[in-house]
Amino acid sequence: MKNTELKGYIAILAVLLTLFTVYQLITQQLFNNQLKSDSITTWGEITARLVEQNPENEAEIMKVLTSHSSDSIPHQEKGREILRQYGLYEGLESQLFPLLNNHIASHNQFMYWGLVCFGCVLILASYMQYKMIFQKIRQLTSAAKKIIDGDYSVVINENKEGDLAKLVVSFRSMKDIIRKSMQDLREEREFLVQMLQDISHQLKTPLSTISIYNEMMLNESLPRQQQVQLLQNNDVQISRMHLLIQNLLKVAKIDARAISFEKEPANLVESVEDAIDRLENMITDRNILIDWNGPKEVVVAHDKLWMQEALLNLLKNAIEHSDPGDKIKITIEDTPIYTELVIQDFGEGIAAEELPHIFERFYKASGSKKHESVGIGLALAKSIIEAHQALIKVESERYAYTKFTVTFIKF
Repeated sequence: MKNTELKGYIAILAVLLTLFTVYQLITQQLFNNQLKSDSITTWGEITARLVEQNPENEAEIMKVLTSHSSDSIPHQEKGREILRQYGLYEGLESQLFPLLNNHIASHNQFMYWGLVCFGCVLILASYMQYKMIFQKIRQLTSAAKKIIDGDYSVVINENKEGDLAKLVVSFRSMKDIIRKSMQDLREEREFLVQMLQDISHQLKTPLSTISIYNEMMLNESLPRQQQVQLLQNNDVQISRMHLLIQNLLKVAKIDARAISFEKEPANLVESVEDAIDRLENMITDRNILIDWNGPKEVVVAHDKLWMQEALLNLLKNAIEHSDPGDKIKITIEDTPIYTELVIQDFGEGIAAEELPHIFERFYKASGSKKHESVGIGLALAKSIIEAHQALIKVESERYAYTKFTVTFIKF
C-alpha cells in the first residue's frame, strides 16, 4: 500500500481500536472483580447466619457454595421453589435485583462513556486527517489560479510518498509544460511580429521601385527603349520579391515542422555535384574556380532535394562574396563517427563581431558587396541542415576567407 494518507488513517484507527479494546477489557475486569467481591460479602453473610443456626451443617453449606455438593440438583430445584414464593425467578427484571442492577448500571456507564470518548477521538482524528488533505488541495487550487493569472513562481512541495505527492509532482510537471508553452507562444508571437516587420521592410523597397517605374512609363513621351528598360527593371524587382516570399515560406514551414523530410541513405557527393551544376552559369559568369576533388561516394541519410537547397545557398553565398577569378574549395571527410562537408571561399570575409549574427533572418553584413541581398539564404540553409540533425558552423577572417562546415553525425 503506497498511499501514505490511507496508511496513516488506518494506523490511527488501529491505535484507537486497540485503546478501546483495552478499555473494554479493563472495564469488564473491574465489573467482574466488583461482582465477585459483593457476591462473597452477600454469601458470606448468609453462610454466617446459617452456620450460627446449624453449626453441624457448615461443611455441607460450604460444599454448596463451592459447587462440590453431590446431591445439589434436588436442593437447587427446592431452592428455586422457595424463591418463587417470594417473587424471585429468572425472568424477573434486573432492576428488582438491587445488587446486580447496581453493577450492571455502573458497567453500562463505563461502556457508554468509553464509546463517547472513542467517537470523539475518532471524529477529531478524522477531522485533522481530512483537514490536512483538503488544505493541500486548497494550496493546489490557489496555485492553479496563480498559474492561470500568469504567475509561474508558485512552489508546492510534498516530501511524503502517496497519491498527494504524485498529484503535486504532476501539478509541477503541468506548470512547467504550461510555462514552456506560454513562453513558446510569446516567442512565436514576437517572431511573427518581427517577421512581418522584416517582410514589410524588405518588400517596401522593390514595391516603391516598381511604383516609380510604372509612373515613369505612364509618360507618353518616354521613348520605347526606356520603357523596355523600366519593364526589365520591374521584372528584376518582381523576381526578387518572388524569391524572398518563396524562401520565407520555406523557412516558416521548416520552423513550424510542417515539412516531412524524406531522409534516406544517399550519396552526399551527388547532392554537392548537382548543386554545383545548377550554379554553373553563375560560376562561369564570375570566372570562379571550383576546387572539388571529393570521393566518389559518401553515404549520408538526407533528403536530396532539400539538402541541395541548403548547399545552393551556401555555394551562392560563397560565389557572391568572391572576386572574379577567385577559388572556392569544397572538401568532404568521412569517418565512422561523422561526415564533414566544408565549403570555403577566399573573398571579402566576415568581421568577427558579425559572425554570431550571420545565420539570422534578414541580416546583412555591413561591408557586404551583395547590396541586393535580403539575408534569408543562410537562415534557410541553417534551418534545413539542423532539421537533418546535423551541425553547421562558420569561421571567417576579414579579407581572407570564409569557411562553412556542415557535420553529419552517424549515431
